[in-house]
Amino acid sequence: MSYFLRQWVYLSVSLTIILMYGFAGSVCQAAQHTLPSGKAELFPVYDLIKPNVTFWTDVFTKYSRGQALVHDMGDLSRIYEQLKLNPAKNREAARANKATKKKAIEKYRAILLALSKGSAPQTPMEKKVAALFPPQTKPVAFRQAAKRLRVQTGLKEHFMEGVIRSGALIDEFKGILKSYGLPEDLAYLPCLESAYDVRTYSKCGAAGLWQFTHYTGKLFMDINHVVDQRLDPVAATHGAARLLKKNYERLQNWPMAITAYNHGLHGMSRAKDKHKTYPAIYTNYSSRSFRFASRNFYPEFIAARQVAKNYVQYYGNITLDKPGQQTRYEVKGFVAATDLVRTLPLDLKMLQGMNPALRKPVFDGKKYIPPGQTLYLPKHISSDLLDKTIKTLYRTAQKTTPFHRVVRGDTAGSIANAYKVSLKDLIALNGLGKKAVIHVDQILKIPLRDH
Repeated sequence: MSYFLRQWVYLSVSLTIILMYGFAGSVCQAAQHTLPSGKAELFPVYDLIKPNVTFWTDVFTKYSRGQALVHDMGDLSRIYEQLKLNPAKNREAARANKATKKKAIEKYRAILLALSKGSAPQTPMEKKVAALFPPQTKPVAFRQAAKRLRVQTGLKEHFMEGVIRSGALIDEFKGILKSYGLPEDLAYLPCLESAYDVRTYSKCGAAGLWQFTHYTGKLFMDINHVVDQRLDPVAATHGAARLLKKNYERLQNWPMAITAYNHGLHGMSRAKDKHKTYPAIYTNYSSRSFRFASRNFYPEFIAARQVAKNYVQYYGNITLDKPGQQTRYEVKGFVAATDLVRTLPLDLKMLQGMNPALRKPVFDGKKYIPPGQTLYLPKHISSDLLDKTIKTLYRTAQKTTPFHRVVRGDTAGSIANAYKVSLKDLIALNGLGKKAVIHVDQILKIPLRDH
């Protein structure tokens, strides 16, 4: 799910409405073939998604966080009302906005249900809403529309901030994608997924610029107790390139491959097997997980790409962040963070702030930075200086981690207490999940304690 759709998911009061709206599908095993080199029609804008592209373009460029649109999820050209919200970023504003959205949903549901009774519109509001539908609309259509109400908050500021941040990385990302034989414009996906915010986390645990989940991320990069490369922009981009290439080689179509980035390759393979083409999938595919977010992911990408490529047209002469404002250095051996800050002109807080992919045990002194990891450092620390100093700091091996074999009666909590370590650290180190389920004879790694 994209960064922007998640904002609504967190705040929306109409989740139950969304769960009632879906489309239908099933498995395809497309043959691999060479990716096309030409750019024509790589990202087609089908007539049936043009209203969606227009809708998202407007959300990204015209409407601020102090505005919201009450609309029909099935027809994004049908906008019932523009709401005024409190643009402040605090709990009071969030509560007030939630109430405003709920009231609007209830208002238009009542109007649509009144129209569904089959009598002519009576009130001015009923007449206004009825005019948004074709003449001779059947009563059942109004009842169905009452189930498709949704409120979308404006995202102009969010998206513009993402475009500004993209300036530091997007050319490099295009080069990485090109090296995999992929279209360079896929570099605009992080504008949609994370607003180019390296540290972004979703409620479902997706992380970083490319919003990899833990499960998918581990297929393409290192995610463990020491590093989480989802938060390393370059490593994550290589991972995203490999995932996107895999999607394309299976589906042979960029609208489907991009939708699979959100919906999953297995689901889109099933959809293609049954419906064959993207327009047919868009119109007819239905599953428990293919709902508003997945259905809109490709149109939203088209809108994001259009806006980000032509940002002056939409935002004026904004100044983008510049690339090359950091020194990057790949360490050749194990090295302690404390040794780095003792030797180099930087402090631990700066090192931690510039390297979100390095996890807490590195900065607590429980683990060393592993070989092959890229360090992001202030520009004044040159690669030449690093070559001269770091080689004397390397250690021969990683700090060891103790283990525990689970016996009957153990729980994650009792094990954490026995070793006097944080339950949260124990769960994270072993990838136990929210319920921290363990089983007899399972070998658990025990986090190192502070000394």
